[in-house]
Amino acid sequence: MTFRVDTPEHLIASPRLSGFNTHESGTVVALRKELSTDGKKYVTQAWSVETDQDEIQTRQLTHDQHGVSEVCPGVGGALFFSSARPASQDDKDRTRLWLLPPYGEARMILERPGGVEDLKLGGDRLFFVSGTLPSARHANEVTAENERLDKLREDSGVSAVLYESAPTRDWDHDLGPDVPTLWFVDAVAAADGASVQDQARHVRLPEGRLLGYEPSPDGSFAVVTVQAWMDGGWERSEIWRVPVTDDGTGEPELIRPVEQDTWWEAGPVSPDGARAIIVKERLWTSTQNLSISLCVYDFASGDAREILPGGQYWGEDPQWIDEATVVCSADYRGRGIVLRISCAPGDEPRVDIAAGGDGQGWTYRSVHVTGERLWALRSRLDRPEELVSWPSEGFSSDPAPVQGLLPDATPAGRLEEVTTAAEDGTEIRAWLALLDTAAAEELPLLVFVHGGPWASNNAWSWRWNPWPFVASGYAVLLPDPAISTGYGQHMIDRGQQELGGTPFTDVMALVEVTTQRQDIDGERQALLGGSYGGYMANWVAGHTGARFKCIVTHASLWDLNTMGSTTDNTEWEEAMAPSQADQYSPHRFVGDIQVPMLVIHGDKDYRVPISQGLQLWSDLQRHTAVTGHKFLYFPDENHWILKPANARTWYETVLAFVDEHVQDKPWHRPELLG
Repeated sequence: MTFRVDTPEHLIASPRLSGFNTHESGTVVALRKELSTDGKKYVTQAWSVETDQDEIQTRQLTHDQHGVSEVCPGVGGALFFSSARPASQDDKDRTRLWLLPPYGEARMILERPGGVEDLKLGGDRLFFVSGTLPSARHANEVTAENERLDKLREDSGVSAVLYESAPTRDWDHDLGPDVPTLWFVDAVAAADGASVQDQARHVRLPEGRLLGYEPSPDGSFAVVTVQAWMDGGWERSEIWRVPVTDDGTGEPELIRPVEQDTWWEAGPVSPDGARAIIVKERLWTSTQNLSISLCVYDFASGDAREILPGGQYWGEDPQWIDEATVVCSADYRGRGIVLRISCAPGDEPRVDIAAGGDGQGWTYRSVHVTGERLWALRSRLDRPEELVSWPSEGFSSDPAPVQGLLPDATPAGRLEEVTTAAEDGTEIRAWLALLDTAAAEELPLLVFVHGGPWASNNAWSWRWNPWPFVASGYAVLLPDPAISTGYGQHMIDRGQQELGGTPFTDVMALVEVTTQRQDIDGERQALLGGSYGGYMANWVAGHTGARFKCIVTHASLWDLNTMGSTTDNTEWEEAMAPSQADQYSPHRFVGDIQVPMLVIHGDKDYRVPISQGLQLWSDLQRHTAVTGHKFLYFPDENHWILKPANARTWYETVLAFVDEHVQDKPWHRPELLG
């Protein structure tokens, strides 16, 4: 069986993997997402991945129409999961903690007014995060006071939230009124069928908003990332080691204090509990560029040493294989790799490639370790994400995919690599997606500029997927300009302080070398992008005249003077300094726009606020002589268009717009737009 991705309707209806989780015993549970029976939403179900005498078998574990949010395999084959499925007819809409035993039906074992999320095991303890109202956080009876205050707010109909510091929003939702709190229950008792509703204990945390946590393997302590503040109102982070006790005693220990130019993030604790991985992010400001490195912190000595500098690789999703070895994924030259880092105490770190880097084009994420095997999700621009596994000892460039989780999917097209020299002599590259068969005539070209800006066109995406456009007769260019990841720190440094400078000339250089191909039409071309790619689309619109037939800009930055102070990301206010806004703000060049633009924005986008899209739309009406501009507005979507019918409408509208202006076809209003 195969699924097709040649039309928006087929692409949106395709099942896909959304993640997986493992237990040290070897249990693997994958999450598969597919359309609900009415087609109005996606539902995620849990699937077991079982190894029996070297043969891997898969089996669907959950079937409820509400699906699951996340899974956490427990001891003895028990599966903990969170889900918004109701436990009774009059239940409120919230995520609850459920247990699926090895045999029998799932049952709800815990619920809280603030929901249940971020499930992790530490020894015999199951940890989770739940919202707690501020006044209840330090009460003697936290649970009882929280429930009283929650009921008081509900009965009175109040929706007000009082903020005492930024941020107030995160991507697509308002923060508060509750604050994240760390809790735990006895996982063994819960797996044996004991009630844990009244047994949950909260972990005593330092002041500040909880941003993330990692429990120790024995569950005796956790390493937490907490929001902190610098003078002047800049948001930063700290890392604490907090004891986990049944009575809430023990003092948190600060192990990484707030720093002006750094963002800290706690990573996993080593199997022996002696060390922890720490992600060090050197922040983007007006005087420095973003850089990410991995460090290991020793609890006994207090020393933190770098094990993966950011100069060559930016490590993601680090995990311990053993006390002396860490594994992580990283972008690599339009592809991806898995790195193995030997970092025994006292030895110089050594970095080797454990998977990828072989030219096959795979990109990896979410590496997990179970016993003697590594597991990861991998994809290519022409292959949806799949679960793979390979031995943790030795090296392998060809991990084996797990069969049976998804039907096969191979787009009707091919990828070719495009390279050229940038203005400063740097080699830059892109992928070009086009039909398998030789074109009878030159193909019109669409240019997709990626967001981020710290990202790479190196993996399958259900958004900005090139293959429905290829099936419609286009070639699609996917460039990696300056600020793209996977090419070393030099690639970041080339463009970080000039958003519309080197990244723009890199994109145009790759467009020009692609245009020289005999199978590409030099006249029929359009440029499209979202987020930072939308910023670039706006910049291109004001700097290339009639070079492109039209521009599509999604969730895009338009006025850098207001962007920094209205986004949910408080760090960007400093980065959007006058040096960037005065020189590289696209709104300053609206009078130079000569081609129609399709503006797309979601009202719930707090990362690039709707005000940016509204101002762009207004400026296009008032300050350009061009006709044919359109504004595709989603009242209930955020930075990404996620609801199935809305996503289909996105593709159909973009296709209709480029068909009209690039191929001179009559405008066809998508049926779902009425």
